[in-house]
Amino acid sequence: MDHAKFTTIAHRALSYCNPLDPAALEQVIDLLALGPGDRVLDVGCGKGALLVRLAERFGANGTGLDINPTFLAEGRANAARRGVASRVAWLQVQASRFAGAPASFDAGICVGSTHAFGTYHDAMRGLARWVRPGGSVLVGEGYWRRDPDPEYLERLGATQDEMTTHEGMVAAGVAQGLIALGSWTSSDHDWDAYEELYARTVETYVATHPEDPDAAAMRERIARWRETYRRWGRDTLGFGLYLFGRP
Repeated sequence: MDHAKFTTIAHRALSYCNPLDPAALEQVIDLLALGPGDRVLDVGCGKGALLVRLAERFGANGTGLDINPTFLAEGRANAARRGVASRVAWLQVQASRFAGAPASFDAGICVGSTHAFGTYHDAMRGLARWVRPGGSVLVGEGYWRRDPDPEYLERLGATQDEMTTHEGMVAAGVAQGLIALGSWTSSDHDWDAYEELYARTVETYVATHPEDPDAAAMRERIARWRETYRRWGRDTLGFGLYLFGRP
């Protein structure tokens, strides 16, 4: 079963592909202090909901990078509906192949996609390079709320060093010479709402598309994912937004 197909279906009903609290996100948007014409880069932008919001609210010009063509198409359609199509460029390209000039953006964003750079340390380094002095870097990423159980790591197909703690995320930005300006974490309610909608969307798809050759595999995968979240994920994995200034 193709991973991109599964994640695209699972996120159909979600504007943001992460357990973000819209109210907290609005607070962060205020702190970016963008103005008309400011340039914003979003790496791993998904459907580009944040870029569209920044273009709509501040008149900023956005560039979104992602490798999922379905998400990018949804982003373009959303930008057109909201009247900001001319302000957002959508590029199907990997972060490593993006030819943006150093210090050419007023803000650099990577929410839930630091793997596009390799590691979260690489993401901090890359965003800091593309953002001008005085600009902002916003990173959203998962973190360990406690040491993960080995069986949980096995279920995820992950290793413990792929993520750090909440404080470790802040430290990673500071280590790249950035100034820590604020951090916000998703609540249990945020996580529950995200996971429920994620799973239910897959279950609904499977129920209404029994002819899909991947239906049985998807049904099994999402049932296992629900059980994994209840048993380990809810108490182990957090998600945070981290805002930095570029000196």
